[in-house]
Amino acid sequence: MEGKTAFPARGFAKILTEKEASNRLDRYRSFIVRDLNKTSFHKAYAFRFRLRHMPRRGEEFSRTGTIYGLALGHGLSRIDLDSSDPNLSPQKFLLYNGPRPKVWLLSPGENESRLLMEKEFFQPIFKGMNQSTFDLLMPFVFWDATYIKSGKVAGRPSHLYSFLPPKWVKDVRSDITEIIMALDESYEAPLRIETFSRSNVPSRTFILNGMKKVTDHWIVKSLDCKNHQDRSNTRFEVTSAALNLDLDLSLFSPGGLLKMPVIPSDAFTSTK
Repeated sequence: MEGKTAFPARGFAKILTEKEASNRLDRYRSFIVRDLNKTSFHKAYAFRFRLRHMPRRGEEFSRTGTIYGLALGHGLSRIDLDSSDPNLSPQKFLLYNGPRPKVWLLSPGENESRLLMEKEFFQPIFKGMNQSTFDLLMPFVFWDATYIKSGKVAGRPSHLYSFLPPKWVKDVRSDITEIIMALDESYEAPLRIETFSRSNVPSRTFILNGMKKVTDHWIVKSLDCKNHQDRSNTRFEVTSAALNLDLDLSLFSPGGLLKMPVIPSDAFTSTK
């Protein structure tokens, strides 16, 4: 693991025992699929977001949308992308997290969603950008994992784990050899994620830029997805958040993508 030269983890952080490291990772795994397939009254959320793509050359461009979930960390969520054409319905995704994730897509003008093939998980949500549904689901945390070490990442005590791809990933993305994640000691949120493809230099890097406290909850405010092959960066920014909502479970089903969640505009709090 020490051959991976690009991952910074310098400074003191408590070294975990094998059991402590396993327990900490298991807690995070449990959090991101908690209450799977169960209704969570009064805990639902909606995040308005912007994706800002910054290529190495050429003009920046951005797109917007909304992420909905039954509860923070819930295994079911949906993404409704804003349509650039007012005459077309927006593109929508339903995301089911876990060791074998599933994603459904409702395309503009269609009356039925379709289950994506696993190779499509790695395609950009917006054409020309970096983020994919795989990046948002982060199913790699369920892969075979090894605790590497502890150290400071972005100035914060963190614990580093290595994840090796299972067969279903190797079948569709044989170039992915390993993913390394730094888990924050206090927030237990991923601070940095690096994807390696047959090289000691990462091909992609996710960096958590900041979090924001909204009501009583800490949420992701901004993160970068850097593609080291073309040196581009797509920044995900939550622009406003609505928490403690009541959203019906039926909205989080393949057929439910045809319905539009109704949330009053005054329920949203700006993250600026």
